[in-house]
Amino acid sequence: MRRTPARPLLVAAALGLGLALLTSAGAADPATDAEFKALVEQDAKVIQRAADAVEKTADPDEKKRQSRNASNGIKSAALLMATYANDRIGGADPAADGQAAAVRDQAVKIYKAGEGKKFAEAAELARGLAAAKPTGSAQKIDVLKELGEVTTKETMHNFTKTAQFGTNVEADIIAAATKKGMPKGADAALIARRVLALAEVSKAVKKGENAADKKTWDDYNAQMMKAAEELLAVSKKKATPADLTKAFGAVNARCNACHEDDKVGKNS
Repeated sequence: MRRTPARPLLVAAALGLGLALLTSAGAADPATDAEFKALVEQDAKVIQRAADAVEKTADPDEKKRQSRNASNGIKSAALLMATYANDRIGGADPAADGQAAAVRDQAVKIYKAGEGKKFAEAAELARGLAAAKPTGSAQKIDVLKELGEVTTKETMHNFTKTAQFGTNVEADIIAAATKKGMPKGADAALIARRVLALAEVSKAVKKGENAADKKTWDDYNAQMMKAAEELLAVSKKKATPADLTKAFGAVNARCNACHEDDKVGKNS
């Protein structure tokens, strides 16, 4: 199965050790019940907002533009949702595993609806996420195999601004790192979870046409994963604003390093 590279807005790639299944994103434990619920709710809102925007747009040219952005936003939200839901299946709690598998399977359907630009269907599936019925025997799956061809652009669209049908995470990271705005409450942990899910996907969806480029991608993502794990750890303790700024700064530094490398690659 071919993975098509694309220029990313936010780069996080992984350890690149080769994988069959999308399992745990690094050393961090899977999302807690509260985090999982919040992440699903955030992505469900992105999906519904994207679908509604297309349905409400009358001008043909604007509708075409909205459709492209909405499709990318829906697919990216569904991809990350399927990934962090799949990651929660650990075998210790059959009921929780079943619920996670139900959300994951619904997310796969949403992705495919977004890919086919079936926006009303995607919105309806997103509205049904809270009531998704657990499966009898939940097992981890290869999410990317279920979805088919995925690009880095689709993977990372979830981090773009809300106007583009993203979660605004890239802007939030920059604001926190530069002392222009700090996420409230548990939102810092949710941002870290998104970066880790992105890194998990990026183990297989790689940028680069040759071994050297892919090695660079893996190195950047290993650094990003480490920074995200540190942000997650800081967010779960009584951290000072300075601690959080430092942790967000480390994540942002990894983003900037890859962005700069990407510019050099374009100009060389």
